Amino acid sequence: MTGPWGAPPPVRRTASRLGVMLWLGAIALCIGLALALNKLFPGSASDADTPYIVRTVAILALVSSGLLFARDIKWKQTALHVGMWLAVGVVLLLGFAYQEELLDVGTRLRASLMPSYAVQTGAHRMQIAEGEGGSYSVYGTVNGKPVHFLVDTGSSDVVLTPSDAKKIGLDPDALTYDKPYGTANGIGYGASVVLDELTVAGIRFTKVRASVNRTEIGDSLLGMTFLRRLKSFSFGNRKLVLTW
Repeated sequence: MTGPWGAPPPVRRTASRLGVMLWLGAIALCIGLALALNKLFPGSASDADTPYIVRTVAILALVSSGLLFARDIKWKQTALHVGMWLAVGVVLLLGFAYQEELLDVGTRLRASLMPSYAVQTGAHRMQIAEGEGGSYSVYGTVNGKPVHFLVDTGSSDVVLTPSDAKKIGLDPDALTYDKPYGTANGIGYGASVVLDELTVAGIRFTKVRASVNRTEIGDSLLGMTFLRRLKSFSFGNRKLVLTW
């Protein structure tokens, strides 16, 4: 029997028993791998990871659904495809098992390429990589404007350079520089100001006490009026870790 223009009618594909067995076997193998990894590395996957694991298995099940229609099996080619999908499944599941270690590798890579960008490593935790000369610097915003800071635990205040002060809308010439403080080059003077908002990555503080330096000092300083409002900060392993 042919179609209206002489073409054969479309063939409806139905699942074969062998295909169903192969497909179910592939899904069972993926689930078994997930359970085995969880047993080998207890605590590596939290409850929050469960939806991601389920989604991954579902994606693998959908992609491998072509096995349902398998009838004439070319075993060499089939073995190659099954091996490829098993490798993909193992890589994804290992990614869940070692997500903290992989995140640390990514953090180290990003830190080596862009040390002034803070990397958030937890809900209320971030780290800044050590820069050249052992210093720590980071990009933040003041009143919505980008500012590059040098982290300075020896500075009692957040200190803005005149150019950064002008960037956020202050007029350095209209300020009163009556606050003395010691520097490596002697006594310097700053003008007291209050910043409406200061953010660094996921940290946001309002009404931050700061000073505007009378002369240019290179970078603005992220001093103790910011650091004291954190839950903690610590130096180690060429990182500055901030929690809030």
